[in-house]
Amino acid sequence: MPLPAGPVVGTCGFAYPEWRGRFYPPELAPAEWLGFYARVFEAVELDGTFYRPPEAAQVAVWAEALPDRFAVAAKVPRAITHEARLEGEPAAAMLRAFARALGPLGDRLLAVVLQLPPSLDADEGRDRLARLLDGRPDGLPVVVEVRHRSWDRPWLPELLAASGAGLVLADRPGEEPWPTRAGPVGYLRLLGDRRRTPVIGRPVRDRAAELDRWAALLARATPADGAAPEAEGSGEPQGGAPENRGRPVAAFANNRFEGAAFDTAAALRRRLGQRAPAPRELWPAPPLPGLEP
Repeated sequence: MPLPAGPVVGTCGFAYPEWRGRFYPPELAPAEWLGFYARVFEAVELDGTFYRPPEAAQVAVWAEALPDRFAVAAKVPRAITHEARLEGEPAAAMLRAFARALGPLGDRLLAVVLQLPPSLDADEGRDRLARLLDGRPDGLPVVVEVRHRSWDRPWLPELLAASGAGLVLADRPGEEPWPTRAGPVGYLRLLGDRRRTPVIGRPVRDRAAELDRWAALLARATPADGAAPEAEGSGEPQGGAPENRGRPVAAFANNRFEGAAFDTAAALRRRLGQRAPAPRELWPAPPLPGLEP
């Protein structure tokens, strides 16, 4: 059950009530939203796992709703990153439990996203991160999003590669994407201004130029066969240990980037030459006049 060939593009989260009637058919039950979503996109980042670790039974329900060739990323619970702050056995134990809960996804698991709190600087977090990554469950693919500028150092990609982890590159309005030494794009998050309320279904700012730029970088980062790109001159795929090798490049958009994550993701897919069906084309046809139930 291989992952889709990259780049894979999706949204940060899928269970937004505001999407009903714009993305999801008005009559569709929330329990059926993920299955519908998977008819439009081939990847999703589960953001709800950050707030509440899922039970394996819930993950099994998600897995049942998804096709075989589908990529799932899941944010690591904040209990690990923001409360335990990556420290010691408590964080390691919670990461093991999280990995077990995600087991029903099988080969669909693209990565777990270890999003560090903005208050965690490199002096406090560097050794903690290295120990947590080195002790994580075998085969668990991890990408790390750092959010304090002290992490923007030449040793960061080396630390992650030594543990077989990847680096998240985040596009936030009003600042240049960083870390600046990220190398080829591997995992991209298109984020917006958290202070601005999104207007679902209507862009609140024009991000076309940024999407053009990211599409070009994503296309260059992914060989035609979808395998991991080779490091220049080495003949070896990038991405560190086997956990991340061969996994497709990925990009996920949130609602605040432009105004509706599904519009942004579809626009990026079109720029990459990928199919982007309009959700309404997949809605059930309305009953003929006089035949309403």
